[in-house]
Amino acid sequence: MTQKEGLSKAIMQSSNRLIEVDNLRVQFHIPQGIVRAVDGVSFDINRGQSLGVVGESGCGKSVTALALMLLHPQPEAKIATGKIVYHRQEPPPVEITSLDIYGKDIRDIRGKEIAMIFQEPMTSLSPVYTIGQQIVEAIRLHQDLDKKQARDLATEMLDQVKISAPKQRVDEYPHQLSGGMRQRAMIALALSCKPSLLIADEPTTALDVTIEAQILALIKELQRKFGMSLMIITHDLGVVGEMADEVIVMYVGKIVEKASTKELFDNPLHPYTRALFRSLPKIGDRQRLQSIPGSVPSPYQLPRGCSFQGRCEEMLDECREKAPPPCHVDGDHLVYCWRYYKTAESSG
Repeated sequence: MTQKEGLSKAIMQSSNRLIEVDNLRVQFHIPQGIVRAVDGVSFDINRGQSLGVVGESGCGKSVTALALMLLHPQPEAKIATGKIVYHRQEPPPVEITSLDIYGKDIRDIRGKEIAMIFQEPMTSLSPVYTIGQQIVEAIRLHQDLDKKQARDLATEMLDQVKISAPKQRVDEYPHQLSGGMRQRAMIALALSCKPSLLIADEPTTALDVTIEAQILALIKELQRKFGMSLMIITHDLGVVGEMADEVIVMYVGKIVEKASTKELFDNPLHPYTRALFRSLPKIGDRQRLQSIPGSVPSPYQLPRGCSFQGRCEEMLDECREKAPPPCHVDGDHLVYCWRYYKTAESSG
């Protein structure tokens, strides 16, 4: 790629940008000490793009997503550093980290422009209000509609997410719906105001594989229909391969690898990413699944260098001393690993 082509590509990407996250650090201040739940994370989401965020439980995926809407737990969690810039259709862009977490500006963004499907719909939906009442509340909060118009739109959204008999379901309570139907209702609630970005945090947790496939297909269909961006959080690489254009792999609050989905699946670089792939079941393979040795380090006693060093089979001396710097391999493929950094340094 020539310098001129690279500049043109950068300008095009900048104009197509929806979310920019730069050096985000979210810390939990608790009696035992400071937990760096998100530690220097940077990524972008373009309009219409699907970004997958993958990693084990406790690696900071959900806290990163919550921070995009300033929904990280208060007062324990604080954004220590970093910027989150949201590019609306009409300029100027909004720096979310500068907004008051209880102010009107962020409340106008939450639900309307950036919406979220939470992990467990049974705990996210209120048990004392009908599905329709909860969707109507969200619609009327952000749109100038009367009760009847909002109810009609709520019923239409239930139909859009393929809930049978939507005119009946709109008056039912969450406990009257199955797990798959509750998840569809959560999607209807999240999409009722046609957001620019949908964050799906483990959207298929506790669902059987048939319903999981239906929910994922539904999200993809609605994403195309509404032209929105998608950030899907999961520990399942199979879901990432099905849903995402680009993937970031997180471990103990940091990004360890970032690449297009095709590139990551064809050529995983970081030892942690490769270990995740080795732990996947394969059709026709009767061998025992390979687990990742060791365990995730305590958030109060993180090692001095690379966080993955205690579980890594390819550790170098440098891994014990300093956190690995970013290394670009084959263009946009980014990996944080001393082994690749040293190889690039010696060849450069």
